[in-house]
Amino acid sequence: MKAKNIVITGVSIATLAGAGLLLSAFMGGGTQYSTDTVKRLNVSEQVEATGEVHGDRSKTYYSSVTAPVSFYELRVGDEVKSGQKVVEYDPEDLLNVLSQAELSAKSAENTMNGQVTASNNNQAKFNKAQSDIEVYRTTYALFRQANDYVNQGQYQENWDVNCIAQGINKKIAEKTAEVNNKTFELEVEEAQPVPNPDKIKLLVKEIEDLNKSLGDLNYDLAGLPPANLSPEEYAQTVLNGNWMSDIMRNWTETSTLKNTYENQILNKYQKEQLRNSYDLSELSVATAEDNLNKAYDGVDIEFDGIITESFIQSGTVVTKGTPLFTVEDSHNIRVDVGISKYDIGKIAVGQRADIDIAGNVYSGKVTLIKRIAENNNSDKAKVTVQVTFDQPDEKVYLGLEADVTICIDEKQGTLTIPAEALYSDDFGDYCYVIEDGVVKKTYITTGLSDETSVEVEAGLKEGDAVITDAVTDDKVGTKAKSRQE
Repeated sequence: MKAKNIVITGVSIATLAGAGLLLSAFMGGGTQYSTDTVKRLNVSEQVEATGEVHGDRSKTYYSSVTAPVSFYELRVGDEVKSGQKVVEYDPEDLLNVLSQAELSAKSAENTMNGQVTASNNNQAKFNKAQSDIEVYRTTYALFRQANDYVNQGQYQENWDVNCIAQGINKKIAEKTAEVNNKTFELEVEEAQPVPNPDKIKLLVKEIEDLNKSLGDLNYDLAGLPPANLSPEEYAQTVLNGNWMSDIMRNWTETSTLKNTYENQILNKYQKEQLRNSYDLSELSVATAEDNLNKAYDGVDIEFDGIITESFIQSGTVVTKGTPLFTVEDSHNIRVDVGISKYDIGKIAVGQRADIDIAGNVYSGKVTLIKRIAENNNSDKAKVTVQVTFDQPDEKVYLGLEADVTICIDEKQGTLTIPAEALYSDDFGDYCYVIEDGVVKKTYITTGLSDETSVEVEAGLKEGDAVITDAVTDDKVGTKAKSRQE
């Protein structure tokens, strides 16, 4: 850093001036001053800071499974090597979890296959029943049409028979309505989340009884003798009636079965739910297998390093995500230093640095400048700068304090003056020189500076004699000469 003198005033100036005059008078010539010549030197501007040594990489390892730790012997400060297995797990609990998951998956598969197969069978039965109903409907209509044709001319004669038939048909309609109502009740009950088996059994029995009654009524209806029919016609109508009665009974029973089958057919959402349940059970198996494999693999170190934190020991039961230990790199090492707001603008990635640890000096370079300032122990915000060692050795210990000197800039063979010869005022930087035997004040343009030298970019030339003693402006123009050392 530039070391600039300040102008001294008051009693001190008078005292120094008086001493100079006495010395000058005593010597019989001009005042003697210590001087140095403007000469070419190497100048390096530096920023100094203190920081702590860390591995360039740091990783905290976390448990990838939930299981007891069967093997772990690390302690803080232990060295570890890349590929070294340092944690082993007891897999017994995970083996049990896998077995349970596999059983659950098998059960889900059997349930899905069983219900889908039953649904497919019911679908086939439903299709057959629906087809049979259409056959019954068509056949019944043909027999009814045949009887209607025979009886077409017998309306008057069959008046009494028709009255009876109307009564029977009314009962048939009532019974049919009851069958439909009971069938609807049966469908509603079977659709309940928890069907009542007793109620279902009762409804099925009631429907069967009604169908039997319908069959009997149809039989009675078909058995009514037609008036004025020939024996052949009468015999044919009786035969037709018997067929119609059988057809109606089968028709009714098949309709009931069709409704039962239809209620036992899985819709696409129910099938999708079964498939989802099976897929979830398969996923549980895959997860259990993955966890078991991770337990068998244990924990391997990814890079050579030093254990800086340890959170577990053998026998600890860890859950997934539990921190196990922290490793810092032992080959790639850095120092984290805090740089103040006055110097951070001078720091750049790639700058050369010297790192001093207990008298051992190592070379390094700036590798990272963080983009956030943090308060240090003195409550002054500083920016953390990482300086990485070029070639650390076994004497570099993580956690130690290190003194870091960062080379901001440097020039070889540039014009310089001693740091103690530099002054500054409102007009700029200046120094005092002895020129032609008198003191002269000369303003200069400065560049780099270090603890001992200041670069002179303009205002002086090589070989000029600059005064290194304390001088004030009242000496300008007085006779002077360099003190003989």
